[in-house]
Amino acid sequence: ESSFVDSQGTIRDVHENSNAHVEGMDRMERFLSIWEEEGCQMTPLSCKDHDTYAADSQFITHLMGRILGQQGLQPTPIDTRGFQSVLKLIENTNADSFDLFYGLYKFNRNSGDTIERLRDALDTITRSLEEHKSY
Repeated sequence: ESSFVDSQGTIRDVHENSNAHVEGMDRMERFLSIWEEEGCQMTPLSCKDHDTYAADSQFITHLMGRILGQQGLQPTPIDTRGFQSVLKLIENTNADSFDLFYGLYKFNRNSGDTIERLRDALDTITRSLEEHKSY
C-alpha cells in the first residue's frame, strides 16, 4: 500500500486492486511496450535493485574511465589487449557528457558507496604491495 499526490494536489492511497493502481499499471505497460517494440529488453526490477545495479555497473564504469582518463594514458608500441581495453574504456566514457556522469552520481545514493568501496580497495591493494616489498 502506498500513496501519491494526484494532479489536483490530493493525497490518494493506492491499493493493489484499486482503479488508480490498475490504470497506472495499464499506462506503465503501454509506456514499456514502446521500448519493447523498438527491440529493448525490459527487465522488471525494484527501484532499490535498479539503483544498486546501476551504481555497480554504469557508475563504476564511468568513474574508472574518468579516473584513468585523468592519467593522460596514451597508446604505446607495446600495448597489450588489456591496455587497449583500458584506452577504449577511457574513450567511451569520456565521449559521454559530464552531465550524464554527474547524473549517475547525484541521483543514485549508491554511487557514494561505490566511491568509498573503490577507495577502500585501492588502500587494500596499495598496502598489499607495500607489505610484499618486505619479502
